[in-house]
Amino acid sequence: MRVLLRTVVLFLILVSGFVYGQRIEAEVELEEEALPQDKREKLRDFPDKVMHYLNSYDWTDDPWNTPVYINIQLILSDRSSGAEERYDGKLLIHNNYDVQFFDQRWRFAHQSGDMLVHSEGTLDSFTSMLDFYIYLILGFEFDKWGTLAGNVYFEKAKQIAEQSKFGLGRFINGWDRRLELVERLLSDQHRPYREMVDYYYYGLSFVNQNNAKAREHVSTAIERLDDILRLDPEDEYAKKFIDAHYMEMLEIYRRALDKSPLRTMMILDPSHQRAYQEILNR
Repeated sequence: MRVLLRTVVLFLILVSGFVYGQRIEAEVELEEEALPQDKREKLRDFPDKVMHYLNSYDWTDDPWNTPVYINIQLILSDRSSGAEERYDGKLLIHNNYDVQFFDQRWRFAHQSGDMLVHSEGTLDSFTSMLDFYIYLILGFEFDKWGTLAGNVYFEKAKQIAEQSKFGLGRFINGWDRRLELVERLLSDQHRPYREMVDYYYYGLSFVNQNNAKAREHVSTAIERLDDILRLDPEDEYAKKFIDAHYMEMLEIYRRALDKSPLRTMMILDPSHQRAYQEILNR
């Protein structure tokens, strides 16, 4: 599946140009094996309610109204007490491309008959979690538009985490770590990664229009990836970025006279050495 998704994205890049997306189009799956039968019945329409909550809201002011595709898997176990329906949850959320989060420290209350409603500044043990991760993904997406352009969305996520850490009472589980996560994304330490992303996507915007300019900016991104991994060989974001984008890089340099950036990539990404070597030997 991951190979297929990469192939589709690569096709979009090489045939029609890369399309950035900021309108949410989410698919939601509920993993219900740990739930008792009565809760399965009560939550039968829950994925549809979550999808409506995510897909019907204007998360950004993106004038092109183009989509970002998000997949969410909710893994719930029942922790209800009396008339209150409570759950422990795990959340897997990703954009089908290069951003993924898995959160295992989630507790929330939700009455099965209640609607999910957006209310800016209002904390909710269920929807605040969704909002937090949607804004994180939007931060990553907008960083592809320009240098640090995702700041406004990372800041929204930070505000939710700060408020939830102290304001959700018995449902504060995990919010300290979520706050640490978004603070890391906004930190000076993480800034070189975000600047690298800007160079890379600026290069992609020239593919099939000005291939020399595309390679120039992608080459700069690769140099910055090299700098990042020299400082921290285990940088998780840089490693995930390489895993998501190495096939694009191969295509960008496949017909280039100077393929030296692929030699750098071969060092940074030894697990795909054969693929780089094949292009370098041509």
